[in-house]
Amino acid sequence: MLVKDIDTAIADWTKILGVLDPRALAEPIVKYDEFEGGADAGMKWATFVANHTTEIQFIQPSPGTPLGKRLEEKGEHVHHLCFTVDDVPGTMAKLDAEGIAVVNGGQTYNDPDMPWQTWSWVSPKSAHGVLIEVAKPYESHGDGRWHSSPGRFAEPAAAE
Repeated sequence: MLVKDIDTAIADWTKILGVLDPRALAEPIVKYDEFEGGADAGMKWATFVANHTTEIQFIQPSPGTPLGKRLEEKGEHVHHLCFTVDDVPGTMAKLDAEGIAVVNGGQTYNDPDMPWQTWSWVSPKSAHGVLIEVAKPYESHGDGRWHSSPGRFAEPAAAE
């Protein structure tokens, strides 16, 4: 969600999840006080990690950036939904083959600070107005940062 004040959003959602889904508060919040995504430099980012259900993630954009301008124009709102898959390029190719509009031909992106992470986007045109992120699985290790995950659909190790 795009929010005006990430700390207020965290406080409010801690209360909401405390009533509706207390298990979503079991893991430490992953929080970046400075996060960059292309022209959207200086964002704050926070996620309630919930391995059992939907994760709630907030973005507080910097003023004057593309997301900052969007927040000014539209107010606080859901920015996107994220689905994690083990094979982002393969999944994007399958979506494209199904006639689903993918952004930039299903191009994948990487974060230089998290080289293991890959993601892409499904266009809101095919998702009835919602931007969808398709990303490699990730997990929290209690240090407030994202870490590579072996994958939700990884094959179990062969017995020796």
